[in-house]
Amino acid sequence: MKKIAFIMALLLVFTTVLPLVSCSSKAPELDSIKERLVFLIEESKELNVVFFGNGLPVFRREDALSDKKLIYFNDDLPGYDRVMENTDFLSIDEIKAAAEEVYSSDYISEIYESAFDGVMTGEASAYVRFYDNGEWLHQNINIGNFTLNERIYDYSTMEIVDPSNGEYINISVESYSVANQVRQTVYLSFVYENGEWYLDSPTY
Repeated sequence: MKKIAFIMALLLVFTTVLPLVSCSSKAPELDSIKERLVFLIEESKELNVVFFGNGLPVFRREDALSDKKLIYFNDDLPGYDRVMENTDFLSIDEIKAAAEEVYSSDYISEIYESAFDGVMTGEASAYVRFYDNGEWLHQNINIGNFTLNERIYDYSTMEIVDPSNGEYINISVESYSVANQVRQTVYLSFVYENGEWYLDSPTY
């Protein structure tokens, strides 16, 4: 009799828990998260330039300020020029704070390797993009020196596509670049972390 009661109790637990599991794994409705997804994509555009494009504006050694290079440049770090004061980010901490509002933890760790931590390539160590000496932010002008074509997204075409669930979703959305206005469908990924959705793929 006790064994039957135990089995009945287990069945009750399973019938209660399983619906909760299935609900938590179901992808959300697009309308409930679309505003957040659009925010992430739009906010990523400036970060794309910082991490993958021309970066931040810097004082160049060959410009009119070259006679003040002791102020603007650190000759102990050849190739690193000081970031101008009129930029949106004046320290590595400020860049990280902005990035962590947009990107997932896994995606951001990959970005940080090349931007701040250094990456081993074979037996050689690649220089980081940004260096912060505690007083001024410097940028390596020899890497990532190219202009990204900004992408425009038609958010009216956004759809959640498979595979997607309650913790990870993929979307399709029509997009085109400013330079080449040929529309194409692109796919972006987002991860649910700490009670919020974050971008988990590039948008450039």
